[in-house]
Amino acid sequence: MRKLQRIFWILAVIPFLIAGCDKPHHTEIPGPPGPGNTENQGGNENQGGNENQGGNENQGGGNTHSGPWDENRGKVVRPVNGQDGWTVTTVMEGITYYAFSSSKESITGVAQKVFVVDLDLSNPKYEVKLTRTAPSVFTSTVHANYNSIATINAGYEQGSIYIRSGGLNYSQIPNTVIGDTGQDNWKSEGAFYIDSNGKPGMVFVGSPKRDGVVSGIKGGTYAEAVKKQRAYYDAMKRADYPFLLSSAPTMIDDFEPLGETFCDYQNITESQANNLNSENLEHHQRVRHPRTAVALTEDNHLILFVVDGRRTSRKGMSCKELTDFLIRWFNPQYALNLDGGGSTAMCVEGLSNSQYGNSTTHVVNSPIDGSVNGQERARDTHIVILYK
Repeated sequence: MRKLQRIFWILAVIPFLIAGCDKPHHTEIPGPPGPGNTENQGGNENQGGNENQGGNENQGGGNTHSGPWDENRGKVVRPVNGQDGWTVTTVMEGITYYAFSSSKESITGVAQKVFVVDLDLSNPKYEVKLTRTAPSVFTSTVHANYNSIATINAGYEQGSIYIRSGGLNYSQIPNTVIGDTGQDNWKSEGAFYIDSNGKPGMVFVGSPKRDGVVSGIKGGTYAEAVKKQRAYYDAMKRADYPFLLSSAPTMIDDFEPLGETFCDYQNITESQANNLNSENLEHHQRVRHPRTAVALTEDNHLILFVVDGRRTSRKGMSCKELTDFLIRWFNPQYALNLDGGGSTAMCVEGLSNSQYGNSTTHVVNSPIDGSVNGQERARDTHIVILYK
């Protein structure tokens, strides 16, 4: 009888025990790489955010996967002056300028012109900033106004990306479609940031095509992805990450060449991609265009990178081609594609203006806004290298 009473008592208590354990479930956003964080300062001056778990001390971050790319770890790669179309010039201590010209570049098989600035981040003389200007201005104007050593264009249109400069949020990926095109907003899967110590880094958050530091994005809609991307960037404290710019595609994440598979080469032909809307990701990243990119190497160098295009003497590259070109000549650990096309522009101060393009603007490449050779396009965000 006592045994039966005990059984009845246990059965009566179990539902209350279960109810007491049934607490609301909260999914925390994984913290970005860099200084550990315990709370979020908020998305903008008047808006709170999600808690942030903190991270590690690496300069970039995402989901690390093993693969053949692991063979690239520990290898420092740079072009040599006179090698296969490369010209190499020291701009000043810790900053090197590379220019490439070939009528038949080996990866693309067509004419290419490429321009690169390599900054040794261990040199204490310089700092890197992400500028935001309203209204938009030419890259050469930013270069002059900031008295920069080097300047490149950076972000896509403001409505499609996350922009933070000087600790202030100017855009938090407000749109789930790109402008009035009706195309899904695919432009924020990764981000370039500068932390409170002035150290640049990158993070791959993820997209419907692939998971990054936030799991569960893959396979969902782009509208859902934008919400998760926005939440992740909001959770990066403005005090710890005063400069942040989202973009896409992430071309290289911890040596993994994600840019090789961003487009659907299995099911969409080249001609089909050409006929898609210009803001469709398959057209935008599959077709050859002028390109701008930023990269970080394992030996602590920042690489600013532009490719000319849309002309016979300089065809431009696809995302996949640019990824492979970067790996071959610079072997970055992380690389992020930025706004390209008519926005692509680079300015460099140097030893001789004859080596560094236009003597007035210091634009070293040949921009092409619309169909006008040499015409810059006004943009609102730029990456600059400055004297401290």
